[in-house]
Amino acid sequence: VLAGADRVEGCLFGNGERTGNVDLVTLALNLYTQGVHPGLDFSDIDSVRQLVEECNALPVHPRHPYAGDLVFTAFSGSHQDAIKKGFARQQKDALWEVPYLPIDPADLGRSYDAVIRVNSQSGKGGMAYLLQQEYGLELPRRLQIEFSRAVQRMADQTGREVAASDIHALFSREYLEQDTPWQYVAHRMQEDSAHGVQIELDMARHHAPQTMQGKGNGPIDAFVNALGLDIRVMDYHEHAIGRGADARAACYVELRVGSGQTLFGVGIDSNIVTASFRAVLSAVNRHMASEAAGEAALAA
Repeated sequence: VLAGADRVEGCLFGNGERTGNVDLVTLALNLYTQGVHPGLDFSDIDSVRQLVEECNALPVHPRHPYAGDLVFTAFSGSHQDAIKKGFARQQKDALWEVPYLPIDPADLGRSYDAVIRVNSQSGKGGMAYLLQQEYGLELPRRLQIEFSRAVQRMADQTGREVAASDIHALFSREYLEQDTPWQYVAHRMQEDSAHGVQIELDMARHHAPQTMQGKGNGPIDAFVNALGLDIRVMDYHEHAIGRGADARAACYVELRVGSGQTLFGVGIDSNIVTASFRAVLSAVNRHMASEAAGEAALAA
C-alpha cells in the first residue's frame, strides 16, 4: 500500500471461499496503528463482527486481532500493572502509548471495562485497578500486597475469573465489616493548643456498651490512647470518594498491636475523623481475629 498499490483484496476476518485470504480488518487496523488511515470505519467493530458471524455461521476467535472478545484483556499481573500505569500517564488527545494495548479500545467502540480482569494468574495491580475504577478505592501499595493474597486465595479456590463485585465483597468482609470485638458508636472531641485533643468515646465490646476517654496530639493518637492497647500506628492514608455533599472519606491505617505483625484497617465514613477511628478498629479487630485463629489452631 505504501509503495503505491491502489487496491487490496481480502475478506472480513479472513473468511473467504478458500484459505489464504488476507484479513482486511487486521490489515486496515495495522495501518491505522502506524498512522495510516485505511479509509474504513471500525468505530463499532463489535457490530461488524456480529453481522459477519451471523452471515457466515462462523465464530470469530476470542483472541482474533482487534475484534476478539479477549484481545484487549490482560490477566497477567505484570501486564496489568504496566497497563494501569500506562492509563495513569496517558494524556487526553496525546499519542496512544499504553503498554500491551496497540490501539485505544475506544477507537473501536470498546470500553475499558474488560481490559483488566482478575484470575489466579493476576497480581495486585489488576485488583487495585478494579477497586479504583469501580468503587473509588485507592489502596496504598502495601495494602494492595496484603489484600492481593486474599484475592489470590479466592481465585485459586473458585478456579474462575474474579469479578470486580466479588473483589469488593471480599474487601468489605476483610476490612469494612470487622466489628468483633470492638464496635464504634459515637465520639465527642475537644481540641485546644494547650491540651491537644481530648476525646470521649461511646464504644461496644462484644456488643456491651462502654464509655472511654483519652487524650493525645491528634484525634488518632487520642483514640488509640483511649483504647488502652499497645498500638503503634505505622502509616496512614486518606482520600475522598465522590464529590460534593455525597462525598465520603476513606482512611487506611497500618498499625501493629503489641509484638504482632503489621496489619491494615480501613474505614469509610462521611466524617474524616470517624473514618480514621473505624480504620483503627478494623485493624485492631483483624489482629484479634488472627490471634484467636492462631490459638485455636494450636489447641487443635
